[in-house]
Amino acid sequence: MSIRTVVLTTRAAGYLSQEQPIFINRVQESFEMSEHNHEFMEINFVSEGTGFQYIEGQTLPVTKGDLFFLPTGASHVFRPSHARPESGQLIVYNCLFDGAFSRSLRGFFAEDPEMLAFMSAPYPEQPWMQAKDKDGAFQRIFNTLFEESRAGRPDSLSLMQAELIKLLLLLRRIAKIGDLPEAARAGEDTLASMLDALRRDPARPVRMREMAARAGFSERQFRRRFAARTGMNYSDYVNKLRIERCCELLLATNEKIEAVARRAGYVDMKSFHRMFKRVTGLAPRQYRHAYGSTMYQ
Repeated sequence: MSIRTVVLTTRAAGYLSQEQPIFINRVQESFEMSEHNHEFMEINFVSEGTGFQYIEGQTLPVTKGDLFFLPTGASHVFRPSHARPESGQLIVYNCLFDGAFSRSLRGFFAEDPEMLAFMSAPYPEQPWMQAKDKDGAFQRIFNTLFEESRAGRPDSLSLMQAELIKLLLLLRRIAKIGDLPEAARAGEDTLASMLDALRRDPARPVRMREMAARAGFSERQFRRRFAARTGMNYSDYVNKLRIERCCELLLATNEKIEAVARRAGYVDMKSFHRMFKRVTGLAPRQYRHAYGSTMYQ
């Protein structure tokens, strides 16, 4: 005789109201929570640690950067990898919203019924989905959501709503890319990951020919796709990222300008100064003086 798991329903009234249509918390998961479903939509983001997500009969290992979109009615529960917190913990952000929030966006998405359905249709009409934070975008969104929820400023709720809309659009984009043919999806994923790598470390960019080969395109095709995605050619894009990195370092450190330039990938200082002034309109020292903290002037 099999034992039937009792799935509890978490009520929306305990978290959401007309005045507070979005709720977010940060939880250290344990073995105390029972498997449950919700009267609302939920987005989970694993911020720290490892563990498991039990969702609709499946057991999925989770690590930092895993995100889950759960429509109304989908059942789940998190479990950490270890029963003792000192052996390892699982920290998860949970963002909740219900149909009232989705309905408030009907005018905004009036010409996008797929998006309205994505935000409001219950499980299993709308499947749950899993995504991975490949460039830190999800973490930044959840940081802002959580911090604004605690700030209580007059504009905090509006900013939270904007961040949640951004998060939902990113998730819907991931879902749509998953519907592309495998070859096209692989090419898009590779291009996106390479752009992420360039943004993280513009000092050591991969050669265009190598990038094209990894994405499965000819160099000509890749140049065209790259320009369509970024609005500029490869060398201009790399220089843009390098100068942006220099601007960050000039304002965040007291390093010498030559050291800043080298950290961003510039060896020829004459070329660096010319490029910096072309992009910012100022010499590096002028930029630091105009925008930096007085401790670095």
